[in-house]
Amino acid sequence: MTNTNLEILGAALAAFNENDIARMEQYVHEDVTYIIRGRSPISGTYQGREAMAQALRKVKELTDGTMSATPEVMLAGDDVVMAYLHVTGQRPDGRTYDNHQAYLYRIRDGKLAEGQTIPVDQAAFAEFLA
Repeated sequence: MTNTNLEILGAALAAFNENDIARMEQYVHEDVTYIIRGRSPISGTYQGREAMAQALRKVKELTDGTMSATPEVMLAGDDVVMAYLHVTGQRPDGRTYDNHQAYLYRIRDGKLAEGQTIPVDQAAFAEFLA
């Protein structure tokens, strides 16, 4: 059901935006494979819910909890959700990030099971998190 898949991603994003990674984890499959594309310090492949959560906690730590993502477009199929988000954040040293990212997730058992974060401007994302 596509509406349900949109609700799953929407709830996970809301928890992320509220700095509640523990709540976000309830929408993530325990065996998730999560990829952050690019060459930023957090880019890479994360296996398992805890590894994904640790990566997202690191983003929150680096940005003093300011990193947030606002959906502009969300599309869903039977087992997939794609979203185009406006992402913003600020580093303690004053650097800011105001860009877009694409997200693609496969849903299994009502949870995010495979995911990718794809920064549109990967160089800007890497520079922001460096």
